[in-house]
Amino acid sequence: MKRTLIIAFLMISLISYAGMAHAGAGRTAAQFLGLGGGTRASALGEAFSTADGDVTAILWNPSGLASITGTEATLSYNNAGARFGEAGEGIYYGFFAGATPMGEYGALGAALQLNGQGIIDVTEDSPTVVRQLNLGTNWALTLAYADQVAPNLLLGVGGKIIRQVLANVSATAYAVDLGFHYSPDMLPVMLGASVQNWGTRIQFKDANQSDPLPRILRTGIGVQLFDNKYHKARIVADVDAFIDKLKEDDEEGLQQAVEDRLLLEQNQGKTEEEIRNELEAERGVGIHAFRWRNLQKSVGVEYWFADMLALRTGVKYDPYIPNVGAFDERLYFGFGISYKHYQLDYASVPGGGPENKRLNTIDLLIRF
Repeated sequence: MKRTLIIAFLMISLISYAGMAHAGAGRTAAQFLGLGGGTRASALGEAFSTADGDVTAILWNPSGLASITGTEATLSYNNAGARFGEAGEGIYYGFFAGATPMGEYGALGAALQLNGQGIIDVTEDSPTVVRQLNLGTNWALTLAYADQVAPNLLLGVGGKIIRQVLANVSATAYAVDLGFHYSPDMLPVMLGASVQNWGTRIQFKDANQSDPLPRILRTGIGVQLFDNKYHKARIVADVDAFIDKLKEDDEEGLQQAVEDRLLLEQNQGKTEEEIRNELEAERGVGIHAFRWRNLQKSVGVEYWFADMLALRTGVKYDPYIPNVGAFDERLYFGFGISYKHYQLDYASVPGGGPENKRLNTIDLLIRF
C-alpha cells in the first residue's frame, strides 16, 4: 500500500502540472526528444513501449524500469551527421542512462540525452568563409520512478528538464512522461502505453513565438512466442499518435493553405469549412491525430540464443516522413552480444538525408 500511495501521489501531481501546458502549433521544438534511445529499440523498428527490465525503457515507457533486477547503466552514440557527408560535421545524438531497483520501493532511473547540432560556415558579402559557428548542443535530463502496484500492473513517471540551444541563444522547457505495463493472467502477453513530453513550450522570445514539445502517445503489445533455457523469442508492435497539435493555432498559415486549396478545388464545390476540416485532418490536429493514416506503426521481432546472442529486426512507418517506396527505408535490424555483466548492441537504421544513407548505432550496457 505504501508503494502504491507514493507513485499515485507523484502521478497525480505531475498530471495536474502537465494539464496546464499549452496546446501545440503546426510544428514542434526539441525534436531530438523524438530520437528515442537504445540500439535494442532501434533494431526493433522502435516498437518499444512494452519493453521492461531494460534501463533504456526510461526513454520509451518509464514503467518498464519497475522490473529491472539489478543496477544497470548504458551509453549510446549515433553519428547522425553521417547522412549529410561533410556538411554533417558535429551532428550527433547520444545518451547515458542508469537505473537501480530499491526493493519494495520500486526503481529509480536517470537519463541524459545530448544532441550536437553541428558547425556551419559563416560568410558575409562574398562566398569566402570568415568563420565557423557551432550551433550548440541540446540536452534533456530525465529522472524517473517506477513501481509494481499490483501483481500484473507496473506504473512509471518521469520528469524532464529540456534545454534547446541555437548558437548564442537558448530556451528551457519542462515535461513529464507517464506510462504503464499490464500482463493479463495466463497469457504470454504484455500491454504497454505511455504519454511522453507533455509540458511547457520552447520559448526563445515570447509566447507568440514559441513551439510545443513533440508530445506522443505510445501504445503497444508484446507477445512471448517461446521462452526456454536456450531459445527465447518475442514479437512486439506499437501504434503511436503525435498529440502535439491539440488545436491549430497557426491560423495565418492555415488560412493561407485553405485559400490555396480553394483555388485548386473550386470546381469541386467544396466550402471553406470543408477545406479547413480536410487540412486539419491531414495535419493530425486534435482528434485527427488518431486517424489510422496519421499514426506511426512499427513491429519488431527479437530472438535470443542462450542469453548470449540476440538477433533483431523491425519495420516502421512514419506518416510524416516522405517515403519514395523502397522497403529499405523502413527496415531496421541488428544484434546483441551478452557476456557476464556486459552487453554490446548494434543496429542499422534508415538515415535519410540526400543520399538516403543508413546509420549505425552502438550501445554498451553494464549490469552491476
